[in-house]
Amino acid sequence: MRLFVALDIPEEAASYLEQVQSSLRQEVKADRWQSLHNLHLTLHFLGEVKEALIPAIQEDMDIVSAITKPFRLRMGNLGAFPNEHRPRVLWLGLRGHTEALKQLHLLLGRRFELHPGLAFDRREYSPHITLARGPKSGREGLPLADWDERLLQDEPPHWQVNHIHLYQSELKREGAVHTIIHTSTFEKDHSKKQAVLE
Repeated sequence: MRLFVALDIPEEAASYLEQVQSSLRQEVKADRWQSLHNLHLTLHFLGEVKEALIPAIQEDMDIVSAITKPFRLRMGNLGAFPNEHRPRVLWLGLRGHTEALKQLHLLLGRRFELHPGLAFDRREYSPHITLARGPKSGREGLPLADWDERLLQDEPPHWQVNHIHLYQSELKREGAVHTIIHTSTFEKDHSKKQAVLE
């Protein structure tokens, strides 16, 4: 099964991303604009995984989630990989409790390391949402600061992150179909104790 671990992107934030992408389409050409349908923020792409490993991955997610407190995120500024002068990817970053997000990524990676044969991204995590691939920049590069000022809201959407999902990704003729097969809620053990105390 083709799997990845990711966070939800709430509807208000997804709508905002679509508006930003639509505005950018008027400003720059690109090889491919990313579909924002079924939007999520990937923490770890696991690729093809044997079904026998899935219970262990779910347990890893539960263990990490039990010690993770809910945190808040909001949409940030525009950026490009590797940079605005030689852009291969145009993206929108995230702000808010991004250290908590990076810690979540790191802790999951440490659990996944315990399973020989499980592939995951070991690079430093740079949370972002891809808007376009192969954007065409002129001699001056992409005017990211100008776009930030003109195209982004002063108060972009923000939201609380309470859980993570394990998704199955099926590649079909009409595109990738993503299905949640497991959800781990933050501080789940703690909230059970609270319910008893109340």
